[in-house]
Amino acid sequence: MKIAIFLYGLTGGGATRRLVSLAQGFLAKGHEIELVVISSKGPLREEVARLGIKLVRIPISFPWSLGKRRLKIKGALRGLSSYFENPPDIFLSGANHAHLTALKAWLKTGRKCPLVLRFSNHLSGSLKWNPFSKKVVSLLKWREIKNLYPQASFWIAVSRSILEDALSFMKYPRQRTKVVYNPILVQEIRKKARLEPSHPWFRDKNQSIILGAGRLSPQKDFPTLLKAFALARKKRKDLKLLILGEGKERSKLLRLAAKLQIAEAFSLPGFTSNPWCYMARADLFVLSSRYEGLPGVLLEAMAVGCPVVSTDCWGGCAEILERGRYGPLVPVGEYKALAEAILEVLEKPPPSSLLKARAEEFSLEKAVEKYLSVFERLIYGH
Repeated sequence: MKIAIFLYGLTGGGATRRLVSLAQGFLAKGHEIELVVISSKGPLREEVARLGIKLVRIPISFPWSLGKRRLKIKGALRGLSSYFENPPDIFLSGANHAHLTALKAWLKTGRKCPLVLRFSNHLSGSLKWNPFSKKVVSLLKWREIKNLYPQASFWIAVSRSILEDALSFMKYPRQRTKVVYNPILVQEIRKKARLEPSHPWFRDKNQSIILGAGRLSPQKDFPTLLKAFALARKKRKDLKLLILGEGKERSKLLRLAAKLQIAEAFSLPGFTSNPWCYMARADLFVLSSRYEGLPGVLLEAMAVGCPVVSTDCWGGCAEILERGRYGPLVPVGEYKALAEAILEVLEKPPPSSLLKARAEEFSLEKAVEKYLSVFERLIYGH
């Protein structure tokens, strides 16, 4: 079958990586794949070319949409409508920000193929109304969502939490929904994890390294991790904290580290294309987020046997860890509880074999199988 996957571009973010992985999995099963994008630039462009996945770039209709991503997506409506004139067998809208444009183009051209919405994050997260100038825009967007989303052929959510959130906003037949967890490339991750990390701390066997990873943004709540680390380090002087990633909060985190007097034990090496070699050698991976969809980094750490601690945040963390079976869950923002969990797991880590086995349940093969069963049902009626 011919499967089209619609996404903004080829950024290096987690959601985009998952979609490229799915495309790779569909391709391996012998299906024809088209990645339909608005921007063909980005860190994943070379990987997409290497995999032999066809790229289709949608033109933007009006010049004032050349700024923010959301305006570019709106500007792609006419181009996407033209794409639907020669439709694929199935069209997967890959992330929440793309859904309204995908639905408008699909409806405008007469629903020529099944359209599946993949909910990559909580719907309510995009409906936070600003009490000032943006309130009218948000109300209009909410009306569009409520009117258009139920017209899609099928909904797939990347966690149960995300699906229940979407269903709480509007009526949609539950039999036309499915939860399919984001896949991780377990074997590829383990292969790359064998490489040596460049950071010098890993050469000193007399210290224990705590690892965080993600965009340096308020969502990830790294200040809580720093406060927890400072507290834990009062009892364990051998601890070091390393956070992989880039973002606007870099300077804020460095100032906080200085204030907490942990600057010499804290490092921000930036973005790396191979976080897995760090995970494989860290003593603990900590996710301190305020909310998540389904955090791939948590699964990736487990895939290489690294113990994990996570906040019990809104999203799929509790689903991954099965309410604490595979790692402690602590309340969001409570650094004292996070410090206690860190010390507890460092003292008595779970067997790496247990964590690896759990991660394997989120393999690409299983996710591809579930997606294809939905696609075949929509196309062939079984």
